[in-house]
Amino acid sequence: MENKNSLQITAQYPAEKYNLLVPMQTVAEIAEIHKPVMNCVQISTNPADKEIYLQDKSKEQSDGWALTKKGLNKLMRAAGIKILGTRPIIPTTCQKCCEINKNIGRPVNCGQCGNQDVKFEARISVPQLTGENIEIVAHKEITVKDAIVGMTERQAKEFMKFRNEMCETKAINRALRAAMHIKGTYSLQELRKPFVVAYLVPNLDNEAVKAEAVRHFFSTSQELYGSGNLSDTRKAIFVEQDTEDAAYEAQPTPIAEPDSRAYAEPQPEPPRQLQQRQREEAEAAPDYDPTICVDCGKKCSSGVVRFSQSQYGETLCMECQRKRG
Repeated sequence: MENKNSLQITAQYPAEKYNLLVPMQTVAEIAEIHKPVMNCVQISTNPADKEIYLQDKSKEQSDGWALTKKGLNKLMRAAGIKILGTRPIIPTTCQKCCEINKNIGRPVNCGQCGNQDVKFEARISVPQLTGENIEIVAHKEITVKDAIVGMTERQAKEFMKFRNEMCETKAINRALRAAMHIKGTYSLQELRKPFVVAYLVPNLDNEAVKAEAVRHFFSTSQELYGSGNLSDTRKAIFVEQDTEDAAYEAQPTPIAEPDSRAYAEPQPEPPRQLQQRQREEAEAAPDYDPTICVDCGKKCSSGVVRFSQSQYGETLCMECQRKRG
């Protein structure tokens, strides 16, 4: 006899028509205390909507497109994912410094070395089709010395203003990509297909579940999404950077040169308006990578970057420099 409370994902959402962000194709049996939720999300393929961006210009007609934070947030909400929190942690350089001082028995004199690197940790809670919650933990570190290679003085100044926001955003994005099995890049044809997410929630039609949900409604120490007895059973998974993750983060952020007139005569911006603008920029713009050729998207060496910046005011690979004459 067929189980009525089962989930045939691929039968309802064939892979040729949908992007399936689920780790399994079929759930043979779902307990009565749970109810499946399946959501379809359409990502806009219009770059002006800032849900996707062209990561690799040489692959514009193939698989060179990636999701921005705005696009990832749409999928996050549909998947029932919760951001548990973010926090700054000690960068690698500082950790090494602490170890050296510890070994030689001297106190650490923080703040005198001029290190400006930042590192963030992000934790998210992800409901699963097994009924449990998994905690995904991801880190992102920005090494300032490497990040500002090829930037002009003004670009570096703008970058330094937002490096904390960028680092925090990328830590969250890394966790979301790992949690939802999102690829580093897609083709426009793939992105036109709706994304499908699936997870389980408590079945409030079940009287026992309803009573338990009401009992925990005002409790902040437990979540409604959990195992069979609705207890908190999150398992933590730490995300390591892999090849695809590194390629995804080689993103050219449009940190433009400030207008000379505006730079000479700065106009004070209301604090609330400034905060809103900074948040929107952090959410909409990918990370800046000055080693990417602005014409073809090819990765350039530091020597090529310095020469191109001095001659053209922007990063161009050797081949594109020849084309420009």
